[in-house]
Amino acid sequence: MKKRKGIFAAAFAILLVIVSLAPFVYVFFRSFITVRGIEFQSYYDVFLASPVYLFRFWKSMGMCLAIAAGQLVVSVLAGYGFAKYHFKGRDTLFFLLMILMVLPVQVTLVPDYIMLNTLGLLDTYAALILPSIFIPLGSFILTQSFRAIPDSVVDAAMLDGCGVFRQIVLVAMPMSKSGLVCTLLLSFLDGWNMVEQPIAYLKDFEQYPISVALAYAPPADSTIQLVCCVLVVLPALFLFAFFNRELVEGITLAEVR
Repeated sequence: MKKRKGIFAAAFAILLVIVSLAPFVYVFFRSFITVRGIEFQSYYDVFLASPVYLFRFWKSMGMCLAIAAGQLVVSVLAGYGFAKYHFKGRDTLFFLLMILMVLPVQVTLVPDYIMLNTLGLLDTYAALILPSIFIPLGSFILTQSFRAIPDSVVDAAMLDGCGVFRQIVLVAMPMSKSGLVCTLLLSFLDGWNMVEQPIAYLKDFEQYPISVALAYAPPADSTIQLVCCVLVVLPALFLFAFFNRELVEGITLAEVR
């Protein structure tokens, strides 16, 4: 009986992988096929011949790196405060943080639009970067990660004369590498895949990140569009291939304690 259940589970897992990979496999192989047959001309056009596609790619990359860096700073400071400092209302604030974490992005579009309009930041990349820096997921992950650090280690650092920032930089961050990497990866990928925010906050199509531009301005040659899809997938594949262990460990440490 157990053997049958194992076979069924394995078969279901294989089917799930095939169904999940099918669109990516189709896009990859279809990107080599043109009306003239199988060729690499479209890859040459995207990666070498024209700077248009790569320029938009690198602009989107810079925006996502800024989001990841900003969110890491905010998440480290907030996470350490929630994890290692006892103050009135801490648990209530953390509970509210978890509630905000599960709200869909569509709920905050209108309030963010009003604030960005008041600050005069609409139609700029700051309209995409600043709200994304304060997404609560990173703070939640690092709070749980910092809680795994024994209080005795922090107390020893305080006895050695370490202030708050030195405790964070010299003790907490080196002992929470998985949580830090997980926060960086998820914040980068969240920015890389954003769709609603550019449409709501930007009017100029030239400012759209590549995730939105592909859908709203399909080129005449569909093969070029498929090659651009492959280009968009590359950062996510690279990050998961090199940091999958840290990603899994960071998510595991983020379980509610």
